[in-house]
Amino acid sequence: MKNTFDFYTRQGLLQHIEETLVFYYPQALDRKYGGYHEGYYMDGSLTNDTTKHIVGQARHLYNFSVGYMLTEKEKYKEAAQHGISFFQNKMRDHEYGGYYTEWKEGGAADDKKLTYGHAFIFRAAVAAVEAEIEGADELLADIYQVLTEKLYEPAARLYKDEATRDWSSFLEYRGQNCNMHMCESLITAYEATAQRHYLDQALSIADKVTNELAAQSKGLIWENYDEVWMKDESFNYGETRDEFRAYGFVGGHQLEWSKLLAWLNLHQPTSWLLERAEELYQMGWKHYYDASNGGIYFAMSPEKEIIDKGKSYWVMAEALAASALLHRQTGNDIYGKHYEELFRYVQGVFIDPEHGAWYPWLTADNKVEGQVKSPSPKTDYHPISASYLIMSYRGEDL
Repeated sequence: MKNTFDFYTRQGLLQHIEETLVFYYPQALDRKYGGYHEGYYMDGSLTNDTTKHIVGQARHLYNFSVGYMLTEKEKYKEAAQHGISFFQNKMRDHEYGGYYTEWKEGGAADDKKLTYGHAFIFRAAVAAVEAEIEGADELLADIYQVLTEKLYEPAARLYKDEATRDWSSFLEYRGQNCNMHMCESLITAYEATAQRHYLDQALSIADKVTNELAAQSKGLIWENYDEVWMKDESFNYGETRDEFRAYGFVGGHQLEWSKLLAWLNLHQPTSWLLERAEELYQMGWKHYYDASNGGIYFAMSPEKEIIDKGKSYWVMAEALAASALLHRQTGNDIYGKHYEELFRYVQGVFIDPEHGAWYPWLTADNKVEGQVKSPSPKTDYHPISASYLIMSYRGEDL
């Protein structure tokens, strides 16, 4: 049984991370074309999808880097080095700089430059630096330079969303999602290097998104904006499950921002950070929690009606991390209660007891959707990163 770990202890969370990594290793490593496979059926066998997406590749690199840090197993170190080599030799655009969005077998299948994907390379590179993986320092320096010089908008204090291969034009669309993950990556970069500018920029992004932009939606986090960062309620109308630009108020992002604000507060205690973290968490729980079947619904309309009652694996992982950090910092028992309730729910319905790893989606009544356990770019990054964060800041006393 791979879902019986003790989520109140570091050892139990480490067990969960290892059991999740086992689902992906060694079959994730593509020895023919390089990089990592990204499509897995329920039993861990590979699907026929051979496309490698920048996000899935980065998430695998992060996972194996964390695996090596926590276990010191050489197989995970080698798996991480395998990923760095692929980024440096295949996915990096050696003519224009930056990294391709998709690679398939012999070449780039999508050569645009996606900020969301670059944010995840940044996150993975930081983890690889901490794990002392060969080539990680060079990858970190390159990705941050690209992000800073090509994608950052100083006047907005945020990042643009997408560019053409040669950086000659940018998508007019702006999104909070890539900026949320840039904030997360910047926090980890600060933790790894102690360079203050990373923390300052993470705080700036957090303030811009959770205060200034959220003011357009009475405090909730909306996903999509136009070129001047005005809320766009028509973009991707009804497409609640778009991987990077979902429509609506996404419940998991209220909770994920709560986690990030609580995390920032650990490094620079500030009244607004913790207050806003609690506010977003409480709104997320109020609007999206399913009191009948457990778990958290996915998306809500501008009129605050639930429009997607599906349960997503990453939403549960982010809610667990947020509840853990808030419980530690506030001492409020409600967060501890939610942590226990959600982890028991996850162990009961989300984690495959036979093969390990989390199912990607459940229906409102907790039935598994589809036949693919891990479609691109899932990789179980969210459960692994959430468990690692909880381990890092809660110690044995969870």
